[in-house]
Amino acid sequence: MYIIFTCPPLPHLIVGGKSLYRVGDLHLRRIMPSTFDLIFVTAGKLYLEENSQKYILKKGEFLILPPNRLHKGYKCCDEATDFFWLHFYTTGKFKYMDKPIYDKNHKQKANYQFTKEPFHISLPQHGSLTSEQQSQMAEYMNTIVQVKIDKTKPKKDFYSSTVSQLKSQQLFFSILSILCDIHEPNTKNVAEKIYEHFFLFYTESFDLKKLSDEYAFHPTHIIRCVKNKYGLSPLQLLLHIRIQKAKELLTYTNFSINKVAISVGFDDNAYFTKQFKRIVGTTPTNYRKQQQINKI
Repeated sequence: MYIIFTCPPLPHLIVGGKSLYRVGDLHLRRIMPSTFDLIFVTAGKLYLEENSQKYILKKGEFLILPPNRLHKGYKCCDEATDFFWLHFYTTGKFKYMDKPIYDKNHKQKANYQFTKEPFHISLPQHGSLTSEQQSQMAEYMNTIVQVKIDKTKPKKDFYSSTVSQLKSQQLFFSILSILCDIHEPNTKNVAEKIYEHFFLFYTESFDLKKLSDEYAFHPTHIIRCVKNKYGLSPLQLLLHIRIQKAKELLTYTNFSINKVAISVGFDDNAYFTKQFKRIVGTTPTNYRKQQQINKI
């Protein structure tokens, strides 16, 4: 299930917290009239039931508990369990759907410079995060923690925020962005388009802003998409493509090392050699010699 928010207005953070459960502890039973509860488990397992659906939340998994629905722990923790949680709220409309809504970020038109068309935020109710996403999520949520529930202690601990209200909301939107990207259908396509662009224009200078303008996505989104697909940043991906092209020239031409470097987009021969050795494990000269030996 997806929770679809129509914006504006944007959802906003109320408070973030962290809970430490012992073996035998059970999540409380309640209905929150107007507040969403996002839970993210970092260790152990949490057993939750919401709307007659049972979940076993393991490390790296999250669950959003919507308002006006009964949720409860249906089984006690059978191991020490740590999880972050945050409560958020919206004054706007939201609905539940089986599929997400993704609004295209159209090119700005002259007639729409003073108005903003409504758009949607589609949050999966339940899912798991990659290692990188887990690290980001934990960092963001830890920064906005103001309540700590440690079941070994008799009462909750309350803290003053270490960041401003604006920064807290910014971190909250970063968290929502992570969740939105999990099942984004365009993520793969964007990454592949960037790869194809680099493959065709690998001699051009790297310009993230130019890519952002051309594909109508924020630079951070482009970086995230490419990393999710290829495990590399856009710049690293371009360097790998350039080095692959360089390997072909070293194998099948008699170009000097300097000419090979220039041919694949490197202005600095020393930088080319450094990157080649880092990626391939040997220098361009030694790589060419090895290829010549293999041909014999």
